[in-house]
Amino acid sequence: MSQAGGRNEVGAVRLQAAVIYHFWPHYREPVMQAMDRDGSIAYHFVGSGEALEGVLHADPKAVSRFVEAPFRKLGALLWQPGAVRAATDRRYQALILLADPHFLSTWVAALIGKLRRVPVVFWGHGWLKAEGSRRGLLRRVFFRLSDRLLVYGERGRALGIAAGFPAERIGVVFNSLDVAHADRLIAALRNGQIAPRRPQDFFADPERPLLICTARLTAKCRFDLLFQAAASLAQQGRPVNVLLIGDGPERAALEGLARHLRIAAHFHGACHLEDVVGPMIYHADLTVSPGKIGLTAMHSLMYGTPAITHGDFDAQMPEVEAITPGVTGAFFRRDDAADLARVIAEWLQTAPPRDVICKAARATIAANWTPEGQARIIGETVQALVGHA
Repeated sequence: MSQAGGRNEVGAVRLQAAVIYHFWPHYREPVMQAMDRDGSIAYHFVGSGEALEGVLHADPKAVSRFVEAPFRKLGALLWQPGAVRAATDRRYQALILLADPHFLSTWVAALIGKLRRVPVVFWGHGWLKAEGSRRGLLRRVFFRLSDRLLVYGERGRALGIAAGFPAERIGVVFNSLDVAHADRLIAALRNGQIAPRRPQDFFADPERPLLICTARLTAKCRFDLLFQAAASLAQQGRPVNVLLIGDGPERAALEGLARHLRIAAHFHGACHLEDVVGPMIYHADLTVSPGKIGLTAMHSLMYGTPAITHGDFDAQMPEVEAITPGVTGAFFRRDDAADLARVIAEWLQTAPPRDVICKAARATIAANWTPEGQARIIGETVQALVGHA
């Protein structure tokens, strides 16, 4: 555990803040590094340091200060002793915690922070839909342990205010992936530095439109709907190719369904190499995520590829806000394969030119959904709270 970095480059003492996750997934590394570059706040990243459910952990050495803090699950709940230790550590002038009410240690850590008059920031999804009285009350009680709640989307903020949470205590932090890496890859693809192999070459007929999705192959992803839509399009004389990047418990069933429906589907398997995955997204015609889209929206749009998902926002993730119908993607009626086929066909027939879509998609990401933007919002929030503590 490194504790260096209490002073900035000119020798001034920086604020010390603990940022507590049960584990830091690998895709959080860019925002961790953006926060780590803050000249005013020395963030100490607290986490398990180990992979979870097939998701790799961020490299602890990617940041200056990482504190290993294992956790254990208690059924649907979680306990992380290191979160409580961080809350009692007098070095920290602010606590930032993942806003999950299932984490018992977060309740305790936040209460300790309140008792010690250390500002507490919660960071997470917030509200995804309007909730019933019992669940809604529990969530409001939990969130009120924070001095400031940072949620991923404007809709989550609006839902929180409608539920009675003080508007002045909710901010929007958005979400992000490694946008700088995507920018470098796109530049290399455009100037010929990367070999021009295209994912269309996986298929017998590479001229067909290519639909792609990067996700774990689980039942919640509803790739069965995508396959049914692809079969419907083929029956209409509009065949497509489908490329899935990921692995998971539904793979065998989906492979069987693809054979049964006689669609052109390629299963690439799991891949965590952005230099491999990024160009495949860039060259695809559409990302189609029939279930929740989440960070898949970020992954698609930062490479300039439009995204289609369902339009039932009560069953969506906050990142769906990045999709503007007719500009950066489209929505279909949830759980309706026929409507998904219709929306795909309409997009392929009537969408703006690809360069226009690419520019709009990447502009959307640059405006709100970047690691640097998240780090700036978090830093400003901490500074404001510590200034008033």
